[in-house]
Amino acid sequence: MPFDEHLLLSVLEQSPLATAIYDSADLNIAFVNQAMLNTWHADSSIIGRTLSACFPSFEKEGFSSILKNVWKTGISYRAKDTPADIVSGKNIIRRYFDFEYKALLDEKGNTYAILHSSWDVTERKLAYEKAESQKEQISFNRKLDLLSNTLSHDLKNPLSILKMGNDMLRQKDISLPEHVQQKWYENMRGAIENIQSIINQTLQINKIRAVNPIRECIEMDKKLVEWIAEAKLIYPESQLAFRLGNLLQLEADCGVIYQIFFNLIVNAVKYAKQTEQDYLAIYSENTNKGTVYYLEDNGIGIPEEDLELVFKAHERASNTIEAQGSGIGLSLVKELTERLDGTINLSSKLGKGTVIRLFFPHHS
Repeated sequence: MPFDEHLLLSVLEQSPLATAIYDSADLNIAFVNQAMLNTWHADSSIIGRTLSACFPSFEKEGFSSILKNVWKTGISYRAKDTPADIVSGKNIIRRYFDFEYKALLDEKGNTYAILHSSWDVTERKLAYEKAESQKEQISFNRKLDLLSNTLSHDLKNPLSILKMGNDMLRQKDISLPEHVQQKWYENMRGAIENIQSIINQTLQINKIRAVNPIRECIEMDKKLVEWIAEAKLIYPESQLAFRLGNLLQLEADCGVIYQIFFNLIVNAVKYAKQTEQDYLAIYSENTNKGTVYYLEDNGIGIPEEDLELVFKAHERASNTIEAQGSGIGLSLVKELTERLDGTINLSSKLGKGTVIRLFFPHHS
């Protein structure tokens, strides 16, 4: 039976699943069914216009930039329990959605459209929050697991730098220039400071979440350069190129931010394709609710069936068996990001790469 585009659109029109289709890089709305119009509190006059023109609030909340990134990379994006402010006349309605931005690719792998599907899960989200508020914020066993996992996992990197520096400086048969010695002393001092930060932060995880967290202004453009240099010391054979874009400041505990970003940087190094074209791009943007950081690589990617597993402790993607690792790095990143009231989303395509989106809310 030949493909009938009109039949497909008719089916989508009648579907109770909120659906829209964008057919250009500027997110032109080519199709939207009634369920999505009801979700957006809009009418069919929006067809043929861009999403940003019709819904400026989506631009401010960062949804438009996510869609544009999907168009650029060809990597689909899924998220759960995501808040969105829907404008209805003079009213702003907070709803929660599970949604997917599905990249539709041509034979050459280029994006020609994005299929947007959305489920309103507000009632489920509110019911879950009510149930969760009646429980302990973190169980005792979970705290102990996180304590041991964090110490065993994150201390390995700065300890490796200390060992390398100690071995280098103890070699009596090699005369090191003074500036090289000084650089190694600085690296070792930085490693000691990171160890202290990790230990202090890990111990704080066992405290009640309601305690006011440490907040300091972090100049990410400077810190990321330092953390990338550390990663290069530990993995000197890596060919991964780092592409740094706009790096906005963050207001948070620097020790936590170090653990989050260093784990993600090391993952990109470990799971690169080991070619001269390997790269990790890091850039950020502001939304009206907070700051978003993207880490985009062209590594080996993650099988779709494993995307839900990688944030669980001791679970690893099926295509990473040969690489060294304990399978707790991403679970720690998720835990620490949520401790900052942030969120992490991961999109990936096998053989093409991974895009990680970190959201850090503004604090009044």
